[in-house]
Amino acid sequence: MTKKKILIGFLIPLSLAIFGCNRDQTSKKPVVEKKMACYKSISGNDTAWLSIDTARTEITGTLKVNYATKMEIFHGKFNGKMYGDTLKGYFDFKINKGKEPFRNPLAFLKRDNKLTMGVGQFMMVMGTAHFDDKVPIDYGAARFVFEAGECESTEPIGTGEKVGQ
Repeated sequence: MTKKKILIGFLIPLSLAIFGCNRDQTSKKPVVEKKMACYKSISGNDTAWLSIDTARTEITGTLKVNYATKMEIFHGKFNGKMYGDTLKGYFDFKINKGKEPFRNPLAFLKRDNKLTMGVGQFMMVMGTAHFDDKVPIDYGAARFVFEAGECESTEPIGTGEKVGQ
C-alpha cells in the first residue's frame, strides 16, 4: 500500500469524527438565562433601587432614584461592565415623566454584597458626560450604598409610583 492510500484512509474517518462533533456542538448552544441582582439604598428621605442582569459580560438593568425632598424621580436604564470589583457604565434616564433624556456615567464599588455609588468629576466629550480619568472616583463620599435584596417584581422600576412614596 502506498503512503497516499494510508493517509487518505486515516484522514477520512478523522474528518468525519471532527465535523460530526462540531455539528452536535453548534446545534446545542447554551441558553444564557437572566441572573438578576437587586439592590436598594436609603439616604435620608431619598431612596434608590437598582436591578441588574449579571448573566453576560455587559451588565444591563434599571435604576430609579426617588429624591423625596426635591419631588423628583430619576428613572431609566443602566448599561455597564465589571472591571475587577468596580461596575462602570452609563445611566440613561428621564426626570419624573419628562420627555428629555439625560445620560450620566456611574461607577459602583462592589464589596460584601453592597454596591457603593462613587462620586467623580465629569468631563464632556462630544456632548456626552464621561468620568475624568485624571480625577479618581471617590467612594468614601458616596450618598447611596446599595444593599443586596430580593427582587420585588419583574416589571421595570419607575412606573406607576407617585413622587414622595
